Amino acid sequence: MWRRRTWGPRAAVILAVVLAATAVGILTPTLSNTVEKDVRVDGNAIALTVEGVPDTVAPGDLFRVKATLTNNANRPVPAVLRMQVRNPNSTTPQEVTVYAGCGSEEVVSSRTLLYYIGWHGPLLAPKGTFFAVGTSLATLENSVGSADYWAAVLHEVQERDPLGYRSLIDPGANATGGIRNSASVVLKVLSYFGMVRTSSAESTNLADWSLAMPFSDRLVADDSDQDGFLMEIHPQSRGSFELKFWAERPDGFGMPNHPSYRCGPL
Repeated sequence: MWRRRTWGPRAAVILAVVLAATAVGILTPTLSNTVEKDVRVDGNAIALTVEGVPDTVAPGDLFRVKATLTNNANRPVPAVLRMQVRNPNSTTPQEVTVYAGCGSEEVVSSRTLLYYIGWHGPLLAPKGTFFAVGTSLATLENSVGSADYWAAVLHEVQERDPLGYRSLIDPGANATGGIRNSASVVLKVLSYFGMVRTSSAESTNLADWSLAMPFSDRLVADDSDQDGFLMEIHPQSRGSFELKFWAERPDGFGMPNHPSYRCGPL
């Protein structure tokens, strides 16, 4: 025979406690109100301008390109110039020569060449910052050595180039004695990016070290003296060349080991 099931006094008490606890929030860990904010990413980290590319050239002509990279960020950013040269008909590495400092030339297709101008830097300074060639590292240390952004720069080096980080920053065995023994992050980082010089590589005195190139928010991809680089259109070239420029983070801190990487004409 069917019997009706009823709740006992104990079950009723348990149910009442659970419902009450849920009502007053005892079962949740939140102790405060919730604050929500949106952060919009606006624009590009690097602004690029290009001057000196003529509308027409004669076979065999040379022209100087001035590609200027300007840092919009409030922290140092490493950047290199990339350039694509395309001939809708066909193009070969022999048709175009780029006289830049260091970089590489890659054949993408029978119509397209890709150039990498730079190495694993240079390191552009935060927006509004400029220190000229020859500036003492002691001056930089006093001015920007305590800035918060050095931690971010070091983290990027460690993340993308562990061997380079260990050799120059940690403090490593491949750097000079002055860099290994120095407590200055400014010296270590700018040395890593090849931007310093000294007459005493074992010295830890920052006054003995100076900038070999500007630590500036504005740099020109060039062969020397911030004056741009030359491009040569060879005498046998025909048709038209479409040039596209952009700035990007180095695509690998091991770039000098790339088969086509070299200093001099690309």
